[in-house]
Amino acid sequence: MSRFEAVNSVILAEMAKPYSYGCSDCFFLALAVIDRLQNTKLKKKYSGIYTTFSGAQKAMRKRKFKSIGDLFAKHLEQIAPAMARLGDVVVLEVDGKEHSAICTGGAFLTRVEGGTSIHSLADVKSAFKV
Repeated sequence: MSRFEAVNSVILAEMAKPYSYGCSDCFFLALAVIDRLQNTKLKKKYSGIYTTFSGAQKAMRKRKFKSIGDLFAKHLEQIAPAMARLGDVVVLEVDGKEHSAICTGGAFLTRVEGGTSIHSLADVKSAFKV
């Protein structure tokens, strides 16, 4: 299976699920892609640690992470945002909140409560090689 096929299949499967904090949100979309491309079990490791946006922030602080980017930096190599390639994970800001997103080649896809949100490089705060 090519990298494109692997990333595409994960995105389609994750987007088919109803949005749910701590189970099927932007963070778990990123973890699913990481798990598929690196054969890890990060979704399982972080499953059930929060059920709300504020709960996600508390869960990160409890684990000594100042941000979602700090968490990704623990597991992945940080790269310049412009170096992100298909399947890499980025952190971006949407309406004043941090979200994780997946590089789709020329854009960055994330999940929000209303569905899918597509962003440009200008929105990316940090990027991580998967």
